[in-house]
This record gives sequence, structure tokens and C-alpha cells, in this order.
Amino acid sequence: MRDYDEVTAFLGEWGPFQRLIFFLLSASIIPNGFNGMSVVFLAATPEHRCRVPDTANLSRAWRNHSIPLRLQDGREVPHSCRRYRLAAMANFSALGLEPGRDVDLEQLEQESCLDGWEFSQDIYLSTIVTEWNLVCEDDWKAPLTISLFFVGVLVGSFVSGQLSDRFGRKNVLFVTMGMQTGFSFLQIFSKNFEMFAVLFVLVGMGQISNYVAAFVLGMAIKLELST
Repeated sequence: MRDYDEVTAFLGEWGPFQRLIFFLLSASIIPNGFNGMSVVFLAATPEHRCRVPDTANLSRAWRNHSIPLRLQDGREVPHSCRRYRLAAMANFSALGLEPGRDVDLEQLEQESCLDGWEFSQDIYLSTIVTEWNLVCEDDWKAPLTISLFFVGVLVGSFVSGQLSDRFGRKNVLFVTMGMQTGFSFLQIFSKNFEMFAVLFVLVGMGQISNYVAAFVLGMAIKLELST
């Protein structure tokens, strides 16, 4: 059996130059991990409930009972997407009736969150969910951002090789680094969910293209040194 060092001799020795190349190429893809994991925080859904406007003419008792309860994991929690009909509660409040004592809450008509939502800030101060109310009927949009990111990764996987062969891997490496950084920065200024999602696709394309270009470039340099 041939010795391991003999088999891998064509790769060259692990010298200062190899260490430098390894460090620089590895450093270039560090932001990839940040972008890949950022959606865990950016698209998080905090606890939320229907907003009851301050202008609603409700007593404290009715305001405290304005959200119906539902069972979740064996315990009752406020409903995230429904509230009792505001006009009915205002009428009962004006008549001096008490919720639960004079009025059976289970018989009250419910309505959707017409005035938006109140989000808990115990963990997250702001996410794309709280920014654009991606809950209830629109709760599918937050997971969609993850899928769209990986659509960009898929497209970039196919395109990056073609671009590298045409323009050179070093050029593609630096361009995709700038692409990833630039579009990630532009996401901060997204005006709506659609803009954020499109930019996230482009970030995904830049991320995988950067990684593939760095990996193949390192292999190419290694092969050139061994010949």
C-alpha cells in the first residue's frame, strides 16, 4: 500500500502561501453564514394579538376581555387573529354590562383584526413579520422568504459556473462578494415584502456563487502550483 504522503505529494506542501490562500478564501465566505442564518431572526413571528384602538369607547373590563381565548398546548391563550366585534362591545360597555357576568362572551360575534396587531417585543423588537403584518391570512409569506432565498441559491449554483468560465473565477468571486453585500444592505431599505423577497433571491444567488467561485479558485491555484 502506498504511503499517504506519497499519494498526496502532487498537492504540494502546506506552506505559508497555502495557508494565506486558505485564510483569504475562507474569510471571503464568512458572510455566507450570516446571510444564511439571518432569516431565522428576520422572519421570526413574535406573539401577537388583535389591536384594540385607544379611541374605542370601552371600559377597562371590556378592553381586557376584547380578545377571545383559544386552546394551545393544553392552555388558554388570546387568539392571534380574531377579536370580539368592536361595535357590540362598545354598546355593552355604554350600557354598563360586564363581560362574563351580564354577557356570555362565547355568544359574541367575532371579527378579524381590522385595526392591525400588537406584537410582543419580549424577544424581537422588529422583524419583517411585524413590519408588514405577515400573520393570519398572510402568514405564508414569512416561510416563503426562506424558499425564495434557496431559489436564488439554486439559480446561482447553475449560473456561477458559466460566469466563472466566461469571465474568470477571481472576477466572479469579487463581483458576487459585492453583490451579496450590496443587496443585503439594500434589504434594510425595503419598502414592502415584495422588494425584500426579490432582494433575498439576489442575496442567495450571490452567496452560493461566491462560495463556489472561492472553492474552485482554491483548487485551481493548488493544481497550478503542483504542475
